[in-house]
Formats: sequence, structure tokens, C-alpha cells
Amino acid sequence: MTTVLLAAIVLVAVMFLVVVAALALAARAYSRRQLGDARAQARHWVERLGAELLVLDAAAVRRRAVDPAGLGEAAERFAAANAELAAARSRRQCRIAQDTAVEGLHHVRTARRSLGLDPGPRVPGQGVVDTIRAALADGSWSMSRLAEAVLADAGEHARPLPAGSSVPGDWIRQKQQQRMRPGTVRR
Repeated sequence: MTTVLLAAIVLVAVMFLVVVAALALAARAYSRRQLGDARAQARHWVERLGAELLVLDAAAVRRRAVDPAGLGEAAERFAAANAELAAARSRRQCRIAQDTAVEGLHHVRTARRSLGLDPGPRVPGQGVVDTIRAALADGSWSMSRLAEAVLADAGEHARPLPAGSSVPGDWIRQKQQQRMRPGTVRR
């Protein structure tokens, strides 16, 4: 009877070890997949930055621009993102490389504006505040261009303008004038 009990205990222990080993292997495979996904996503942004730099560099040469604002910073971010991605061993490190590449894309938009080009496709993480900051930093802004950029960044979050007013400032002035009239005070 003790031999049967001992054999049962050993069998349960072996089964427990097999289950733990299987769970460990599954967790490791999941971690590798997650790292691969993070690396692919970061690589996408790094490659996009590289492509933007190639196009922008050619545009700067055609326009004979000496040093467009933001081009050097974007190239630095590209080199840093490539190095970070090559050394990445965790999802967090891949995220850092991706953030560096996205930051470089913000500099590309600044360089495009300084060359008088369309800023290009939107970049993640660029809200209204970042749009205003970028426009003020590059120095080549006008109120109409700034308003256009802010409205474009607001996108689907902004309420549509009422019919008959094509400029946001006109609509705001109309609302202020309505509030100033004596008969329109709300109580």
C-alpha cells in the first residue's frame, strides 16, 4: 500500500512539473510574439521617417534650401530610433524607438512647412497644443494657416460650423454680439 501511495505522489509531482513547464513555454512564446509585434510597429514608424527624410532631402536640394528648420533634428531622431530599435530587447525599448521616430516625424512636418510645402500626413500624438507650439516654433505661421492647422487637428472632435458662416472667427463674433444685445440675456 505504501508503494502505491508513493507511486501516486510521484505521478502527481511529475504531472505538476509538466503543467508548469507547459505554462512557462506558453508564456515565453506569448512574450516573444508581443516583442515581435512591438518591434514591427516601431519598425513601421522608423521606416516612414526614413522615407519622409529621403523625399524631404530631395525637395530641399531642388529648392536650394540651405538648412530647413527641423531637417537636422529629424535626421538625428532617425539615427537614434534605428539604434534603439536594433538594441531593443523589450516592448518598452521598442516603444521608446517608436516614440523617437514619431518625434522625428514632427520635425519633418516642421521642415516641410519651412520649405513652403504641405506638412504631409498627420502624425500620432499631435494635438491642438502641439500644432500651435510647432507653428510658433517654426516662425513661418499666419493666423489663417494656424487656424487651418488647428481645425484640421481637431478633426472629427470639433462641432461643425453653423450654415452661413465659413470662418470660425465670424461665428464666434456673431455669438458674442448676440450675448451683448439687451434682449438676449439668458436667465
